[in-house]
Amino acid sequence: MSILDMKAGPPDYWAEIGNFFLPLKYLITNDRFDALVQNIDLHYLINAVFWIFIVLSCGFYGFQRVFQFFLKSSNVKYFKRKQFARLIWNIAFYGACCLFLHFYNEFMILPQLMKNQGRYSLFHSSDNLIFYRSHQYEKFQFYSIFIITFYLHAAMLDFKEADLLETVSKGLYLFALIAIDVYRYENYFVGLNLTLGLYNILTECLSLLALQNSNRNRLVYQVFMGLKIAAWLHVHINLLPFNYFIPTLFAKNFKLPLNVAIWVWYGLAIWNSPVLQYFYHQIYHTAPSDCSGEGSAAKCILIKDTSEFRHFKTLQRAYLEVKLAHEKATSNPLPATESASAKTYQAIKCVMMLKRKLKRIREGRGAEPEDDSEELTTN
Repeated sequence: MSILDMKAGPPDYWAEIGNFFLPLKYLITNDRFDALVQNIDLHYLINAVFWIFIVLSCGFYGFQRVFQFFLKSSNVKYFKRKQFARLIWNIAFYGACCLFLHFYNEFMILPQLMKNQGRYSLFHSSDNLIFYRSHQYEKFQFYSIFIITFYLHAAMLDFKEADLLETVSKGLYLFALIAIDVYRYENYFVGLNLTLGLYNILTECLSLLALQNSNRNRLVYQVFMGLKIAAWLHVHINLLPFNYFIPTLFAKNFKLPLNVAIWVWYGLAIWNSPVLQYFYHQIYHTAPSDCSGEGSAAKCILIKDTSEFRHFKTLQRAYLEVKLAHEKATSNPLPATESASAKTYQAIKCVMMLKRKLKRIREGRGAEPEDDSEELTTN
């Protein structure tokens, strides 16, 4: 290219950013990888799900332990550390997932859609672009299995935390992803996960900031709650129904399993929406100890009610009960000769009661003993 062919103007920063991800483009479009995944069968997929689930479980456990170790020197309370680590884990995965899906859509799907532009139309639901089937399905199936296994692992974590609503929601979305994968709706899979991935990154970041915010800054919680509600309304009311769910319902090739899974999941997502959570908090959470918000609706929506928080509240309630019993016992007047021995006896009795209660609670939950007395006294 000669000097006369060069264009004047500012440098193209987006092109430079694209050049940074050239290895990712090579991985997606590599022909050798196509030959490797051509012979994928059902047994291979089941084994892949199993081993990816094991790797995710071990990776998450190690990441959580290391993260909690570094958080011990910070001012983050012990019952918030696991939730803090999981939010960072989710943000990292959703970010990597959205980055990969964006370039996969650009390098693999869009060129095929441009070739078949005359066959697919955005104005007819039966020939919608979301139902495009790729010719390189084996490669897409290999990549999609990581996303499916991640939601399976996330559902197991929610089940461990006794969050049944989130467990059922992730399970239904998992079945919807499997149905989309079986029907080979590649563009559907990429677009749906890209939309929800960006939404999840925003909501997880808001929850992460809410965990670090002080209880005195009530206005910050309300701003974060407003952003979460606005994002939910935009994604679940404006984007998902009109771009994916309604075209799926009125498609020429009606798929019953896909429609059942996607619409039941959508109904559960509405039931678990931040708007209904706000009304639920106003009706049922009458006391500050009823939820993780401690009387604040915005904080209740942003911060999940985890098992560690419930364990902390149980410890705090036991401490207050023993303290109240000790105050009642010491308030009774006693003769001067018996006052010293009676006070000593009451103090020893209260300490033993507190130790027995804390021991029973810790055997059931396994809290960190070094933080219990500090948190109970400060709160």
